[in-house]
Amino acid sequence: MYSKEYSHAAIIAQNIKKYLSENKMLQKELAERVGIAPSTMTDYLKLRSRPSHGVIQKMADVFGVAKSDIDTTYKIEETQSLETMIDSASLFEEVKIDEEDRVAIKDLIRVYFLNKHQ
Repeated sequence: MYSKEYSHAAIIAQNIKKYLSENKMLQKELAERVGIAPSTMTDYLKLRSRPSHGVIQKMADVFGVAKSDIDTTYKIEETQSLETMIDSASLFEEVKIDEEDRVAIKDLIRVYFLNKHQ
């Protein structure tokens, strides 16, 4: 792996370990719940490979977090797309949406998608 890819894999592994610890869950249990081999989970945590987008989403669902909490590259995309969507809705409806409303809308959307994947 290149340095940037290695660093990205390390961030993902660190976040998986964090959520395993917070949830008092073993790697094997997470692997079973996500539908992958325990050895594959070990490969992720030892930086030998990186999980696919779908596996990251499944892990996020198991932990009850956003996939951007595991793979930080999603934070930028998620924020931009939600902001763009809220701005578009505001223009379409010709209403002003303040920051408190923006937070509420983002939370609603995240909860919707978390529930949709369960």
